[in-house]
Amino acid sequence: MTWGDEGYILGVNTYGENSSIISILSKEHGHHKGIIYGGASSKLKKLIHIGNKIKVTWKSKSEDAIGYYNFELIDAIAPKYFDNDKKLTAILSATSICLKILPERNAYLTVYNYFEDLFNSLNSDDFFRKYVLWERFLLSELGYNVDLENKDSLKLFNKNITYPQYFYDNLASFTDKDIYNGLLINKHQLLNYIFEPNKVKFPYYRTKLENFFNEK
Repeated sequence: MTWGDEGYILGVNTYGENSSIISILSKEHGHHKGIIYGGASSKLKKLIHIGNKIKVTWKSKSEDAIGYYNFELIDAIAPKYFDNDKKLTAILSATSICLKILPERNAYLTVYNYFEDLFNSLNSDDFFRKYVLWERFLLSELGYNVDLENKDSLKLFNKNITYPQYFYDNLASFTDKDIYNGLLINKHQLLNYIFEPNKVKFPYYRTKLENFFNEK
């Protein structure tokens, strides 16, 4: 079996002595894994950073096997932000969330498109607002009703939290505190709906991102 696609690297793991298994969020095939032979070599390792966009050809003897990728780099996104820890952390947070919660081999074209829109906005002034709204979209797209009017459950974990105005109004101004509150609300719902029921560890980089906006 063979198919071609494009996508963003969600995760990289060593395979054998000199190869890697990468997970990607692909446009037409969703969350999908494959082996890159020689992926641990110095030549290829620098190309398969988490967050980079690649073009892939997947080949396998059967549909159920892991198969392997041949790939070409489309956009080296992650290295552009190696000197911007906050945005690099956002990249790693988004990719780790997708890696942990998206079922494998299910096409999610709308999820892919929103993910791509988020990464295309990395240089925008309101990127972190868009990041928070992206998490809310992801929850909704996966079937979890994110009801802005149902705030009772939020009071159980933080009575001082308030919904940021940008949840309702895309033109509303926002502060770092508003971003922090948005991230707290999303974390509460991500944990309650997905991570805790499925006994999945909450992503380290998602917590690190939240801490950037915590004004102590």
